[in-house]
Amino acid sequence: MLLAVLGVLALAFAILGASAAPSGATLTVQSASTKTFGSPTGSTTFTLDLVATVSAEAGGSSLDNVRQVAYAPPHHMAVSLVGNASRTVLLNQASVTCALVTYTSLVGGTTPWTPSGTVYVRTETLAQYSARVPNPAGSACEPRPSTAQGTVHERASVRSGYLVGLRLAISVPPQKLANGSEATAGSESEAIILTRINGTSTRTLATH
Repeated sequence: MLLAVLGVLALAFAILGASAAPSGATLTVQSASTKTFGSPTGSTTFTLDLVATVSAEAGGSSLDNVRQVAYAPPHHMAVSLVGNASRTVLLNQASVTCALVTYTSLVGGTTPWTPSGTVYVRTETLAQYSARVPNPAGSACEPRPSTAQGTVHERASVRSGYLVGLRLAISVPPQKLANGSEATAGSESEAIILTRINGTSTRTLATH
């Protein structure tokens, strides 16, 4: 009888383990991120463009920002405003570490990725996203979970096993927060576009 019970439990754990295992698409995206940013993280060189667009409520103004990031191990990272090379900032070691953690955390989480043509997509809640990805504001490199409702649509591009692009579209509808205050509605789109990895232009990498 005891052996029968143990057999049922073993089967139950096996089923649970299988259901919790990442999908093939999720493994592809997460492995591509590891290949791009290195294992351990930060062991590869790369150059990328950061493109951010923040919009207020419909009909409001928008703000665009494009920066280029050049990284070389172990902790050299230069950030420049595109079109203004004179405004280049060298990040200190703590900021470099935080940036690398942020890049690699973007494709993490429990929400699975699914293939869509030549890219991979998923949608998660703003709460899930903000609880995982470090917030650049403040001195501590840690997530700041959002209490506002919202959605984050994500789109990852993989070439030759490398993560070469990640686009995020964050949308926050009008709402009242738990403390009674009104949350500002708006949207934000962000893109990380890898241009070179270990000295190789990402344009030369195959799409499969």
